[in-house]
Amino acid sequence: MINKALNDHELWSAILNDDSQAFAALYDRYWLRLYKTASHYIKDSDACEEIVHDVFIIIWNKRRSLKMENFSSYLNAITRYEVFRYIKVAKMSKLEYNENHMNEGKNHAVNLGHMRLNELDLENTLDGYLQQLPKRCRQIFYMSKIQQLNNDEIARELGISKHTVENQLTYALKYLKVSIKGLSILGILLLLLG
Repeated sequence: MINKALNDHELWSAILNDDSQAFAALYDRYWLRLYKTASHYIKDSDACEEIVHDVFIIIWNKRRSLKMENFSSYLNAITRYEVFRYIKVAKMSKLEYNENHMNEGKNHAVNLGHMRLNELDLENTLDGYLQQLPKRCRQIFYMSKIQQLNNDEIARELGISKHTVENQLTYALKYLKVSIKGLSILGILLLLLG
């Protein structure tokens, strides 16, 4: 049993040695703070939970290459990045104007290269799930979400009914939600360690 009184650097050292209990302790220590950061921008609790979940998956998968100096700053930065990536994907255009944005950037630095690698990893994971869908369902999903076609355009292009397009999109989204939500942090750790 890991001692929860360990500081962040001691936990990180244990995590680098593949200690899943230390990772769980780090998760317990920071998940609420990251959830609040995400919920500041997005008012959807499920989306916030998924974002926090994604952040910890990224941390576990990249633990050997990360140089964690300030855990709190790094975790907040990557959470904000995942929030903005989610907003971009969800095509949410509601962003708040902040007059003091010039002063905020001076307090922390962000490694954009590392974030791009994380984004690519997440895209590959999503693509792996999508490859398990039936060919037509996957094609409709890509046309809708990647090519940004509406349901009527997809139906016309494929020569199928709009109702079929809607059913296939619903199936794909349910499948992805179950696939992604079905993986808990500990379940992912067991898969990675197994």
